[in-house]
Amino acid sequence: IAVLTGQWGDYGMVPRDASFLMHATLVKHYLDGGNYPVGGAWKIADSIIPTIRAGGGEVFTYAKVDEILVEDGSARGVRMADGSEVRADAVVSAAGALLTFGRLLPAGERERLGVANKLSHVKASGGHLCLYAGFEGSAATLGLARTNLWVYPSIDHEGNVDRFMADLDAPFPMLYISFPSAKDPEWDAHHPGKSTVEVLTVGPYAPFAKWEDATWGKRGEDYEALKAKLQRRLLDALFARLPQLRDALVYAELSTPLSTRWFQQNPHGEIYGLDHDVERFSQEWLHPATPVKGLYLTGADVLSAGVGNALANRMMTACVMLGREAPGVFRMLAEWKPPAPDAPA
Repeated sequence: IAVLTGQWGDYGMVPRDASFLMHATLVKHYLDGGNYPVGGAWKIADSIIPTIRAGGGEVFTYAKVDEILVEDGSARGVRMADGSEVRADAVVSAAGALLTFGRLLPAGERERLGVANKLSHVKASGGHLCLYAGFEGSAATLGLARTNLWVYPSIDHEGNVDRFMADLDAPFPMLYISFPSAKDPEWDAHHPGKSTVEVLTVGPYAPFAKWEDATWGKRGEDYEALKAKLQRRLLDALFARLPQLRDALVYAELSTPLSTRWFQQNPHGEIYGLDHDVERFSQEWLHPATPVKGLYLTGADVLSAGVGNALANRMMTACVMLGREAPGVFRMLAEWKPPAPDAPA
């Protein structure tokens, strides 16, 4: 059972608490292997931005939204953190249900819609720690495979997580080790003689909460000391599995739940939006069309986490917004042929 449920880290809930539907769909998704974007994950944004601009849109970074503008029960745009307003006939939020309904909607709208009651039936997923490491040497010379590694201290997934969440000095309950540079068919052409590895595990928010109001990169010596301790443990765990990497290390950096909070604004650094328990999947209000006219929800919380599901969620939202034109979208999906199992995305 522990082996069959071992991929729980891909949605962040131990088998005891997760929906069987979530785990079954995830395992089915990977039975024939996975795909990787040629050139790296940044190519996803790089490829779609020209399409957005060709349609008259624009993409901004570090442009924080403070509030969704609602007038006479309809979304009319957003107010930015600097006080400026962007007016629109419709607003689509991919920020997640907790942020969209719990923070970005005006207080009056939250009360009118009974948001507090709705949100009491769902909860945020957990945070994570992720080590980003760089090495001298190609994947071939370092003996790096494309296959991800899942490493556990024992078969007691639930007990392992509970102990680590209560004490950061406990053994890591799970390690997900991935080799991005080995998966990318273009990597060697752009970065010859270099390799990258990621090592991820769960990360409780509470031990980092006292630094939540500090600026990224300026959280002080105590925070850096805690990060350094965790980074060393993760590196040691990596080298225990792949000892040939020890002398090739040239760079390492650790992210914590505060990193996710800073860059994504997730209140507790949650990585997967809402938790994937049974009650979450029974919430009919988690739908692309919200009770506020002109306000639409998209992203992981509409369906579930994951890159593939996120794409499907956005298609669902587009169909809801297009109305009668939606059947053409479904025809396009029906005619689409998936790539070979080992083909890059």
